Amino acid sequence: MTHTLHRRGDVKSLKEDYVVVIMASKGINVEGSQEKFHKLWDICSHYDVVNFGNVTDGNKYNRSLEGFKKCQTLIAQVVFKEKETLIKFLRELKEANLGLSTVVSGLYDEVKECCANLGTKVHTVEHSLGVHGETKKLPPEDILEVTTMCGHSLVAPNLVGAMVEEVKKGKKTLESAADELARHCACGIFNPYRAAQLLKKIAGA
Repeated sequence: MTHTLHRRGDVKSLKEDYVVVIMASKGINVEGSQEKFHKLWDICSHYDVVNFGNVTDGNKYNRSLEGFKKCQTLIAQVVFKEKETLIKFLRELKEANLGLSTVVSGLYDEVKECCANLGTKVHTVEHSLGVHGETKKLPPEDILEVTTMCGHSLVAPNLVGAMVEEVKKGKKTLESAADELARHCACGIFNPYRAAQLLKKIAGA
């Protein structure tokens, strides 16, 4: 299971949202993995990555890609807004043959196409079963599309509402409001590019 599975939205919006989770496996290849992660972060620097990080060391708002090379990292998370860029990244990652577990989250057909493009097959498919129980207590769907981009629920619905109001009043741009939301996602899986588009829709901007 991965905390990147619960993202909500329509197909058009989710086609601009891909998360890659890469990790070493305890008891298998943790030992000696630091150099592999240094190489991984170097590979990330070759592409337009909209967010990155891990829950231990933070995200792009408090640490650079170069800074992550100095961390004792055992997990990395990277977010892309374009499938074509994702494919290029995955191809270079495959060629590097780091031997690290790699999970790609996105629309199933899009991810399957990426794998086919790379000459690989889908190994395992995981789906979120959604939210059960007293769903009437949930925030509106348009707010959930934003908050579910943070798998640890650190982007509060009220904060999204506050950012919408700031945008409506002209106190924040869509991009700065999206960045304010993204910095709260400790592990870096929040997509600020997509958040700006969602805030635009909510605010009617």
